[in-house]
Amino acid sequence: MKLSLHIGTTKTGTTSCQQWFAENREILREQGVIYPTSLGDVNHRSLMIYARDTNKPDKSFARRKIKTSADHKAFREKLRNRFAAEIGQHKAARHWVISNEHLHSKITTLAMIRRVKAFLEPHFESITVYLHLRPQVDLLVSGASQRARLGQIVSLKTLTRPAVSENSAYFNYEQIADRWSRVFGRENLHLVPFRKFPNIAEYLAGEIGIERDKTSVIPHHNEALDWRSMGLVNALGQGGAELGHLGKTLFLDQLPMSEKLQIGQDLARQIQSRFTNSNTRLAALHPEITLDELTPDWARYDAEPNVYKLEDTCEFSEPLVYLINHYRQELRLERGRALLAEAELAIMTQKEAAQEKLSQATTALQFRHCLPELQERRKKLQTRRDGLQGRITAPPA
Repeated sequence: MKLSLHIGTTKTGTTSCQQWFAENREILREQGVIYPTSLGDVNHRSLMIYARDTNKPDKSFARRKIKTSADHKAFREKLRNRFAAEIGQHKAARHWVISNEHLHSKITTLAMIRRVKAFLEPHFESITVYLHLRPQVDLLVSGASQRARLGQIVSLKTLTRPAVSENSAYFNYEQIADRWSRVFGRENLHLVPFRKFPNIAEYLAGEIGIERDKTSVIPHHNEALDWRSMGLVNALGQGGAELGHLGKTLFLDQLPMSEKLQIGQDLARQIQSRFTNSNTRLAALHPEITLDELTPDWARYDAEPNVYKLEDTCEFSEPLVYLINHYRQELRLERGRALLAEAELAIMTQKEAAQEKLSQATTALQFRHCLPELQERRKKLQTRRDGLQGRITAPPA
């Protein structure tokens, strides 16, 4: 069996690619192509978690309750067994596809990449690693939307920060290609220029020989935020940390999108020039990509810059944080009240269901910092919850 391992980069249509392969999993299986589920139903993030150093956890570790080295060791063993079992279910398959863009951004050392290879190599006769590359300044501007979703400032300063350089494990394509080549072999690393092949799912389908007459249309997801949405995040300042994941809290992806972030051609050229030397060396080593294909379409940056407007000081950031936080906590209190009412109705006949409702109510009523004017209301709900818990656990009369 052969394997196509798609490692990113981020912001190159990876979500669309993964969704297309997942949506067409059964049709592809009939053609001998397997998009596995053991590593993740859509995004094969578990492979990244497997390979990443235990002492360098990211948020994915917490979601899988990996807190200690023993937890990580158990996760790795379980994943190896699950993947091997899935391999055994598809012995007649001709080709497998694995896709996770965080293999580019978070698997950044030779030791980590060797873990990826050790995990996969026993199961496949050949492995081709696909790295989808777009000009670095395009990647930077596209990534600004994700920064905003995470509550991070987007500004002229952050976009031109020193870390956006050839010293970055994220932006230096030459070093990324070198690391993966040293582990998997340069002949097994294939660089795909985004400017020439913007649709990586379509490209991989062609490489693998997938017949697409019965498959769904490859989706396109525009994940860019309006620059004013980024300005809203900036306006929250440090207080935004109190509000959790701002992409969800502020419904950023549902806000109108009519004006993309524009940095202007002069600034775009300045940023991209930081990578001229490393990109030139990369193109010399890998004939499938050229320096022109790693150079932006400068016409994209002809619009009048609006990035400077993000620098404007917001005088009402504290009231804005308070307003959003108040409504969030009001909603959680109301959810807690509704769950307690449902638990009380279920106590007499369905104690297990009642217990589940109480557990959900407990989560709803847990705030990091409850606003003073809501503390008494929350306390009453918690007292009511404790009383219901006593009724559930009390021995029969």
